[in-house]
Amino acid sequence: MLQWIKTVGTGKKGSRDLTYDEAVAAAHCIARGEASEAQMAAFLMASRMKGEADDEIMAFIDVFRKYSRPLASFSDSLNCAGPYDGRHYFPVTIPVSLLLASVGFPQVLHGSDSLPPKLGTSLKELLEDMGVDMMLGPREWETVFQQTKIGFIWSEQLCPPLGSMRRVREQMGLRTLMNTVEKALNPLHSANMVIGVNHRTAMHKLMQVLPKAGFQHAYIVQGIEGSEDVPLNKTSALRKVTTWGDESTMLDPETFGFRSRELQKIGKDEQLQLLHRIMEGDDNPGIAAEREHVVFNAGLRLYWFDKVSSYEEGFQLARQLLGRKEAAKTLRKWRDATRTAAQANLPRANEA
Repeated sequence: MLQWIKTVGTGKKGSRDLTYDEAVAAAHCIARGEASEAQMAAFLMASRMKGEADDEIMAFIDVFRKYSRPLASFSDSLNCAGPYDGRHYFPVTIPVSLLLASVGFPQVLHGSDSLPPKLGTSLKELLEDMGVDMMLGPREWETVFQQTKIGFIWSEQLCPPLGSMRRVREQMGLRTLMNTVEKALNPLHSANMVIGVNHRTAMHKLMQVLPKAGFQHAYIVQGIEGSEDVPLNKTSALRKVTTWGDESTMLDPETFGFRSRELQKIGKDEQLQLLHRIMEGDDNPGIAAEREHVVFNAGLRLYWFDKVSSYEEGFQLARQLLGRKEAAKTLRKWRDATRTAAQANLPRANEA
């Protein structure tokens, strides 16, 4: 590992990007546990200060995929990639994904327990508190996904080397190339993706990486706290990336007749309460902003991925689905399916 640390960390004049093959070798060292925690931290910090090259990121994605547990291909699914360091705002993507799954559009959420620097509430925590069982083997997970059209991938369970790096990443307290790697692992070979970024500068790097990672149709959004959730209180940068090119635009919700106050920071308990209220059809004016965020984001994704013929049709369908409590129904179906599958998996786990 020392040779790769020296290559990326010698300083402004002496450092250089690793070639793809060199980065593959470095990634294998880390994934196999051959690098010490100090060496992992040194490499990640030096790479961050140098600036990660596309080949370096792709090498780590390719290697960490090889150390991941195999899952079947579901190329028609939508991979929803938000921040792994958690959220301090209402998690719009959960009810949106449930609504889209209710009309047969497969949805893949993923993450882990929250990481620095933000240490917000993770999707994993929220879904576990909502009754979704995470302890599934690959076959059980696939069965649930086929039944419900929605799944959550616990990335550190799927890819053990990510779990082995948690302590280092917690102690570093900074975003590194691994924040991109874990979002782009794409274990189901999804052709579609919506991914959030904090800054527009991050869009350029992702537009080079995502097609190489297997995504044919991706939207990069400057979402709420770096998530894939588009806010209603301001104009956001948007980049569409496909295998034949990319285009950038600014997305103004007022163009579609949407505008609301900025969402407020809230803790996990409040996030859970709001999720249940909105999915159960509560039309109280006090939660109109959160409800409209769900309708808007669901409508966007329905149109972006060709499930409806216009934005207006997408917003109308999303509002109807929310009114019929389809998100709540899908959640109950998902929760019950994971519990049944987890019990079926228990004898196998005990035998192993």
